[in-house]
Amino acid sequence: MDLYSLKLEQIKKDPDQWAAFKSNMSTVVKAGPGSGKTTVLSLKIMHLLKEKVKPPRGLACITYSNEAAKEFTNRLKSFGYQKRQNVVLDTVHSFCISEVIVPFAHLYDIGISLPLNIISKSDKTWLFKEILEEQEIDKKSIRIEDMDKERNQLIGGDSLIEPELNDTARIVANEYENRLHNKQQVDFIEIIKYATKLIKEQEYVRKCLEAKFPWILIDEYQDLGKPLHEMILTLFHKTNIKIFAVGDPDQSIYGFQGAIPDYLLELYDNPNIMSIDLKTNYRSNQDIIDAATIALNIDDREYKAGTRIDEKAEFHFITCEAEMDEQYEYVVNKIIPDCVNKNIPLEEICVLVANGKQVNELSNFMTASHIPHYLAKHEFLKSKIIVWMKDCASWILNNSSIAFTDISDFWINLLSSQGGELSEESKLQEKKLFLSNLHRSAHYKHNLNLWFTDLLNKLNLEHNIAGSQRYCTEIEHIKSFQELIKDGELKEYDLIRFSQVGKPENQVTISTRHSSKGLEFEVVIMLGLEEGNFPYYSTVDIPKELNEQRRIFFVCITRAKRVCYLLRSKRMTSRTKYGLRTFSKNPSMFWEELYVVQESKKTIY
Repeated sequence: MDLYSLKLEQIKKDPDQWAAFKSNMSTVVKAGPGSGKTTVLSLKIMHLLKEKVKPPRGLACITYSNEAAKEFTNRLKSFGYQKRQNVVLDTVHSFCISEVIVPFAHLYDIGISLPLNIISKSDKTWLFKEILEEQEIDKKSIRIEDMDKERNQLIGGDSLIEPELNDTARIVANEYENRLHNKQQVDFIEIIKYATKLIKEQEYVRKCLEAKFPWILIDEYQDLGKPLHEMILTLFHKTNIKIFAVGDPDQSIYGFQGAIPDYLLELYDNPNIMSIDLKTNYRSNQDIIDAATIALNIDDREYKAGTRIDEKAEFHFITCEAEMDEQYEYVVNKIIPDCVNKNIPLEEICVLVANGKQVNELSNFMTASHIPHYLAKHEFLKSKIIVWMKDCASWILNNSSIAFTDISDFWINLLSSQGGELSEESKLQEKKLFLSNLHRSAHYKHNLNLWFTDLLNKLNLEHNIAGSQRYCTEIEHIKSFQELIKDGELKEYDLIRFSQVGKPENQVTISTRHSSKGLEFEVVIMLGLEEGNFPYYSTVDIPKELNEQRRIFFVCITRAKRVCYLLRSKRMTSRTKYGLRTFSKNPSMFWEELYVVQESKKTIY
């Protein structure tokens, strides 16, 4: 039995998964942690392409990140997917550029300058600071994230969700967008807003999308914000496109970007859309699931374990005397050795911290103790080009999971995106030249910087990207990556280490809480569970913000299959206007809530 058929037989045993798979109308799937939503969505795509959608029509699957898009592509290939026309598996930004802005923006006067000129991250920061100075706005009163959140919410449309507007942020947002337009530049928020504007205002654009994509599927809907939500509502109300949206409002943790659970719930509550809940967790045991529900402070989720039945979880509450360093030392000297002694593989251990600074600090402790470790969710993996270059490195190293056709097809698509489809003869010539350049670049496989620079020059990559509307957003990613491999954290990498990024074999994973989404481990270790640190002190008296902190805690707990460690310190030193001060710290409310329940169940170890 092939893998596709095998997986179909598996989901038939779960009535909710099977109902989502078989639905033939617009559907919203609320998928709890570990409920198999990626499998269901991948099988749904295959089913539609095999049985429902006939060429030349296709479908679009919109994801939150390039990593997610690549995961879907790989899963579909394992199910027997053969590449075909008008099937798009991509991020929301790439979808907006390639399927809306590039083909249609030149037809209408919507205020966007073509070709797209993406403002760099550094220039955006400089422009933001310049506006604050000129408007005499206190820099401490608003962050660039506040401005972007406001910009996301300002788009109008069909949604009945009332935006939480910030007057100061609105002033800055309007001025920022005016100056961006004057500079004839855009950023990623503008790209989605312009695409949404075209879809909302132009029937021709909607008709073309409907002809091409009878189905649009969206993963992680709770993470994608108001502009995409308005786009989807317009397509639902004004076209015959069927929507299949998957998400979990309990895992909505990007409020600083304007993503809130309300948009998914609004779609879920629409009487003309089928609503399905996936409540069986195939990752964690029931104790972990129950603890996660406590974290939410909600008692109506009814999540049940579909595996590890009758297994008991372990919850370890560790109190250190002072500072984060003692927590790092406890992890390195006590927890990880104990796990190893219990035959738990290093790749089944994850340590969750608050921010990138703590990631680096813990990494230094692990390096000093010779503990192999891996930093999850590298920023550079958000780049299509860098992920493709990683695949090129894997192919050079004879990694059987990477086929030459995969990396060469990407290259041909990039070249074609500049001036139209290449002839078959030109494609063959370009592939031969590409193959030759790959073979020659292998001379530098022992030094990632030399290899990357060599291939970058041989392919004239920056020039080719700059000439492509579809990939023009990648230039800044390449420059940032070059800094990492020349003088940054990747300067000692060779092609073997580069190709293994994203595959933490025999390594402990270190992640921030926000970046842990999508990961799963036997053991999860959470640090920094002090009052005022998590939940952050400024959120405690603001219900919506505290609820988001609870959702972050929920995400952290649900990464674990069986074991959770929660660490805190009695005293923490922080910088104040009077200099460094040491403060006594009570346990986090999250710690206390979970501790009380576990004590009552007599399962504290």
